[in-house]
Amino acid sequence: MTSSWWLFLRFSQREVSNRFAGSLLGGLWALVHPLVLLLIYSFVFTSVMRLRPVAETGVPFVVFLAVALWPWLAFQEAVMRGTGSVVANGALVKKVPFAHEVVVHAAVASSFAVQLGGYFAVLAFMVLTGQPLYLAGIGLMLLSLLGLAALATGLALMLGAMQVFVRDVEQGLAPTMGMLFYLCPILYPASMVPEWMRQWMMLNPVAVLIEACRAALLDGRIGPGPAEGWALLVCAAVLVLGRLVFHRLSPHFEEAL
Repeated sequence: MTSSWWLFLRFSQREVSNRFAGSLLGGLWALVHPLVLLLIYSFVFTSVMRLRPVAETGVPFVVFLAVALWPWLAFQEAVMRGTGSVVANGALVKKVPFAHEVVVHAAVASSFAVQLGGYFAVLAFMVLTGQPLYLAGIGLMLLSLLGLAALATGLALMLGAMQVFVRDVEQGLAPTMGMLFYLCPILYPASMVPEWMRQWMMLNPVAVLIEACRAALLDGRIGPGPAEGWALLVCAAVLVLGRLVFHRLSPHFEEAL
């Protein structure tokens, strides 16, 4: 157990250092890239398209978007980096005996750590500048982020194991994530979606937990409801399933890499 934790920490450290190696801004890119996306989306929606999708919330669009954008970016990056982590570390997997799932956990953890560092920096800035955020909802927000991390880990374990044998998995993941982004209430509130369609949308645990982050910080909700409870159960089930699939396929990695 101690050696696994040491490997996890070492792989996580390497993931972060390799990501920003040679860049002038270093870790600041974790804040710069999402901020640029935030400004672009805000400009398009409020100045070009002149839409007011959050008029009923009474908060600026940039605040409405920011509280949901970073959790999505953390989830998306964790799944994508985790999926490619086994193949990316193929030389080690073939030559060094260790628990292969450590590389997936390290990729997911480092992705969440980097993105959430920027998230909390933005939230702190909003609070200091008087934006309408409810700090009482931090607990629900953290619980939602934990659910997203569990879901990302389960998906990354499952897809990462499949990627070793079918290299098309990673190629199809980017467009899938692109579609999922627009099917989640990130750029718009779920209340704008027709009722019949909203029921299907909220079967997606990512959509439910991102909405929970928004409800926690913008509405002050302090505890999960039935929808969040169901979403967290799905996340836990996917995590268990991902581990089962990974452990079933892991003994055959050396042959396929």
